[in-house]
Amino acid sequence: MAARHSASTQRERSTARRVVQVGLGLLAAVLVVGVVVAGLSRAGVGGFCVDAAEVTVAAEPDILAHVETLADEAGGCHSYEVSAVSSADMAARVAARQALPDIWVPDSAIRLAQVSQDVQIPFETVLNSIASTPVIIASRGPAPDMPTWTSALAMPGLAMGDPVRSGIADAPILAATSEVESMRSTPEALAASMAALAQGRAGRADVPPTARELLDRVTVAGGTAIVSEQNAERARRDAPEAGLVLTAPRTGAVFLGYPLAVTTQDPVRRDEVVGAAEELRAATGSPGFTSGLAEDGFRLADRSPLAGGAGVGEVEALVVRDPNRLHGALQRWRLLAMPGRSLVLVDTSGSMGFAMADTGVTRIRTLVETADAGLARFPDDAALGLWAFGGDAGLDGRPYREVAPLTRLDAPTPEGSHRDSLAGALASLPGLVGGGTDLHRTVLDAYAAVRSGYDPDMINSIIVISDGADDTVSELTRDDFLLALRGMVDPSEPVIVVTVGLLDDADPETLAEIARVTGGSSHVAQTTDEIVRVFADAVGRRGGA
Repeated sequence: MAARHSASTQRERSTARRVVQVGLGLLAAVLVVGVVVAGLSRAGVGGFCVDAAEVTVAAEPDILAHVETLADEAGGCHSYEVSAVSSADMAARVAARQALPDIWVPDSAIRLAQVSQDVQIPFETVLNSIASTPVIIASRGPAPDMPTWTSALAMPGLAMGDPVRSGIADAPILAATSEVESMRSTPEALAASMAALAQGRAGRADVPPTARELLDRVTVAGGTAIVSEQNAERARRDAPEAGLVLTAPRTGAVFLGYPLAVTTQDPVRRDEVVGAAEELRAATGSPGFTSGLAEDGFRLADRSPLAGGAGVGEVEALVVRDPNRLHGALQRWRLLAMPGRSLVLVDTSGSMGFAMADTGVTRIRTLVETADAGLARFPDDAALGLWAFGGDAGLDGRPYREVAPLTRLDAPTPEGSHRDSLAGALASLPGLVGGGTDLHRTVLDAYAAVRSGYDPDMINSIIVISDGADDTVSELTRDDFLLALRGMVDPSEPVIVVTVGLLDDADPETLAEIARVTGGSSHVAQTTDEIVRVFADAVGRRGGA
């Protein structure tokens, strides 16, 4: 009996062990299946994706359709909400403290870095470029001869968008800066070209023209426009009879790169968004995406030329390697692009009636002719005023008189506009010549006048044009004058003074110190031709050193 009981017990124990082993095996199988299903669900394979994570994607309008293609072809468990957001729109969101999208595809890494700096959040670039296109010049008829971008920027009638808002429009400025960096151009040439372009009316519209609008204008009226190769190729395909000619200066071109970056401000969702961005990156190798880029006039990320001889062919990629130089160029443009509010002080002392040695024309008439021609360089939204200072010009006990008020050039006047009135005011200056020069009191009073109507949306400046030192009896010595001027300077409301000294009679040291104290620039001219050049440079710089 004992033996039978022992055998029965062993059989029961063996059965129990088998039950436990089977149970453990089933549990393991369930766990494995669960892991596989979770993995498939995470990867969006075979319909296992149950709850698709929503991810917002913003893309530059030009590349929007192709980002939508990536979203359609990307695997994984993400639902992509793709919308068109330009760099200007993104900057506006930042200014308004609105939430940023989870993923952003801007037109350039520069725009990406700017916004990242503005929000003080480091963005993660998942792919440096999903596509590329060089920024070029479109024209109708024979291609213009442009050895450099610096010379291209100075072409009369060059049309472009707003560099503050558009990667296409700031590309030629970056290209010209790259030329300076590689010593294929000079800082002086670049400064002059940027000034001329910034003051042109084409870039001053409240709503900058789109690339297609620029191309349509070239097609109808001729001229030249800054566009991307992709913009121009689409226009060519839509209107092959238009005769658009696409060119780039011999130095090369700046390429738009369309980086793919994670821009979410939610740290909890960051890993999720990075995974979604990586799925978009993986889809960039799909035939549907790459063929779509080619059909739309885009180059691949490797910048290889378009097929069939389209576009501008092989072109060197221009980059600015020094971040400080890059930042300085863009800041310089932003300064120049602001409308100017300038009070011009013209010396009408007796020495301005002397003849120029090289022409026999008096100094004042030479200056009036130069200033009259320079008046055309100012856009309608600029504000200009004119004072004459000198013994015979003084009025009401002051050593100067207001010849024209400081107001916008397009303001209506009995003569038509303030621009017309200002031309008449300039013509009256030769009749005011005579007496001495009270430079000190004139500059201080002018500074106070400009400060009193300070406009934060304009460059507030004074342009002083003189052929002599302060030679009147005044309660202000040179040291007293400069001390008083320093005391008036307020960095939060800068009023920049640009000084132009004429001939050897001028006091270059004092004029240079006036400019330095106020953050302006100082210029000296010796001949008639130099007066024209220096005046143009002073107007163009509007105080920038």
